[in-house]
Amino acid sequence: MANAAEVVQKIRSDLSAIDEEIRRHPYLDAIQVGTVPTEALKSFAGHQYHIVTSDLRSIAFIIQRFGHPPARDFFIGILQGELAAIGRIITMAQRLGMTEEDLKSYEISPGGFAYATFMAWQSAYASAAEFTCGILVNFDAWGFNCGCMSKALRETYGFSSEETAFLDGFADLPPFEEEAIEIIQHGLDNGVEPKAIHRGARLFQGYEKMFWDTMAQVAGVKMV
Repeated sequence: MANAAEVVQKIRSDLSAIDEEIRRHPYLDAIQVGTVPTEALKSFAGHQYHIVTSDLRSIAFIIQRFGHPPARDFFIGILQGELAAIGRIITMAQRLGMTEEDLKSYEISPGGFAYATFMAWQSAYASAAEFTCGILVNFDAWGFNCGCMSKALRETYGFSSEETAFLDGFADLPPFEEEAIEIIQHGLDNGVEPKAIHRGARLFQGYEKMFWDTMAQVAGVKMV
């Protein structure tokens, strides 16, 4: 029987290259030196508003599918985090001169919304183990980038801590590895294939990078 901790370790090792590309993305470098126009930051807020509202539905749906231990409390915690994120992204957008109506009407791009689309697919078709591993692996890189962006927005663009709370909420997530491993192990014990778990995590990371690539394109950041 496959061991969940070993499966996750192998996935992280296999995805280390793209993880590094996400964490060292040129978009973050550009924000740190202030070369991303404030107008272009609206794209981040606009996309994230639609991503969060979509993810809320996705997570609610997967709770409906797996609303029992060991996954229930973990997914409920993720749902609560997304609920908090909605108000915070609105506050961030207000700093950029956007209302919630502006966010609702913002025209998202395929590359910027692909992550949320895949999460919706996962919520409908994937096992709890696949979904959880994807979140576990992805949130490390996403949280790291949120922390870098938050720091840059405060130091370079003059944002307040309240206006970066959306980013800080993801950057400062409490550890959830132990809960996630339990869910993944339960899946493995009940016939979920390690390769399916690996595939889900790989695609989550690929769509994550696609998001940052899209932000860079909108901002006119040159990709190395």
